[in-house]
Amino acid sequence: MIVESLKEGLRGGEREGRCALLSASLLSVSVYASGMAFEISLTATFVPLLVTKSRSLKLLKAFLPFYILFAVTAFFVGITALKSLLAFLAIISAGSLVFSSQPSEIIGALKFFKFPEKLVSLLQIALSILPVIVSDFENVKNIYCRSYYRLLKAFVSTAILRAVSFSESLYSKNFRYKAAGKTRKPGKADYLLLVVSIFVLIYAMSLEVST
Repeated sequence: MIVESLKEGLRGGEREGRCALLSASLLSVSVYASGMAFEISLTATFVPLLVTKSRSLKLLKAFLPFYILFAVTAFFVGITALKSLLAFLAIISAGSLVFSSQPSEIIGALKFFKFPEKLVSLLQIALSILPVIVSDFENVKNIYCRSYYRLLKAFVSTAILRAVSFSESLYSKNFRYKAAGKTRKPGKADYLLLVVSIFVLIYAMSLEVST
């Protein structure tokens, strides 16, 4: 279930890349700026759920083991751990907005905001290889599903071999850290998402000032 949720959550959507990237950043910063306030964490969690048509819920499900750990900790520690759990949910949900756009548009957004070319190229490689890594894990899981140790060992070996093969392919093609992305005009829904994210950040900062 976790692998299937992760694959669905990483599938690109229809949001414009620059608005998706900015909104994800603004909502994430809002959680920190508010001191992990409950209302900000809940807002930063549910806004992406609405925007991505519940696809971010798939990504949230993929981190289910971490929620269990937080829940157990909250039983002993109390409200501090609960705030951390909600903040963690909010950051994952806000981050899912990045995957609500197409990878090529996210790369285009990074180039638009003048991120270093080398960094953008590395992120493009990471975005392109991430679904492959998830598929590799699913294939290995189907073979070694009864032994966690063998599953982990086989997956690490597969990931290393995949990385070596990928690097050799890049070397043979004389890779020069040249990222390729695209941008397009945002739609009304993209602008609305950005405006909502800005208001959430302003409200989060006002909470921190008032305390």
